[in-house]
Amino acid sequence: MTHKWIKALEATQTALLATCENLEPRLRPMTLICKGGKLYFATGATDTKSTQIAANPNAEFCLLYRQGKYSGYLRGRGILRQVEEVARKKEIADFATFIYDYWKEASDPAYRLFELELRQLRYLKPGDMYEEVADL
Repeated sequence: MTHKWIKALEATQTALLATCENLEPRLRPMTLICKGGKLYFATGATDTKSTQIAANPNAEFCLLYRQGKYSGYLRGRGILRQVEEVARKKEIADFATFIYDYWKEASDPAYRLFELELRQLRYLKPGDMYEEVADL
């Protein structure tokens, strides 16, 4: 069952994605793709992120929210799994068409797609002081 906070996400949005390189965190903005209650990130095969994920698939994203003068966030942590099936890579590329701005087709070996297998979500509603936690 898809969590209510995931159901509320747009098809694509900019989120911060944290990966690990050795013992140090690496954080960058990326497009978070939400389709069918599942979360995906696309990147290049030779990109540093791909190397980091291969060495340590633990990752966390943070999506920031603003409501008037208040801010909040949705954080999700889990394991990034590389999607190997070309049909699924094409399905996501057809859904998030910006992918074709970087790779001509889903079978391009330079195109890497990762699905985030969520383990936990944390949500801080704008204006609230305490976050809600959902272990998945």
